[in-house]
Amino acid sequence: AMQTTFHGLTFVTDPGRVFTPRATTERLVDAALDRLGGKPARVADVGTGSGAVAITLALRAPEVEAWASDTCANALTLARLNADRLGAQVHCVKGDLLEGLPHDLDLIVANLPYLPEGTGYEDEPAKAVFSTGDGLDHYRRLIAGAADHLADDGAMLIQLHGDVLEAQRSELPWLQARLESLVAAAA
Repeated sequence: AMQTTFHGLTFVTDPGRVFTPRATTERLVDAALDRLGGKPARVADVGTGSGAVAITLALRAPEVEAWASDTCANALTLARLNADRLGAQVHCVKGDLLEGLPHDLDLIVANLPYLPEGTGYEDEPAKAVFSTGDGLDHYRRLIAGAADHLADDGAMLIQLHGDVLEAQRSELPWLQARLESLVAAAA
């Protein structure tokens, strides 16, 4: 197995089977830590891969209760391994997007596949990089289901290319519209 550094922590990765954490995703963690502000909270990292985001949040914000979900059994095995190695308490859940996660989360974070097929990254597992159609179907489904899993004052942070987009539960329709406008701009 290979290792990579993310947010100053060392993670075991499995290139070609699980997406390797990227430095750009550290921004997602920083934005989440800013929003959490050291308060107790329930946080879920959807599409966790090697577990980097969920585990980093659990370690950098010890008052947080962290969940990590993925559809891929390989990814969850790796996430559990990394959590154990680093001494992080993380609930790992196998499921599609929000399936199996609590319904009163304070924060949902996600760095999901958002590239249409055939846009490079052949060295990464296709399921971790590519989404269907224009590439944003995973995020559309996640945003559509998020309100049901967020506390009233909960929020969602997603990574899209180098940007982190944030929305309160009440702003999810805005986030959906923002996503569509980015698609239109790229077309």
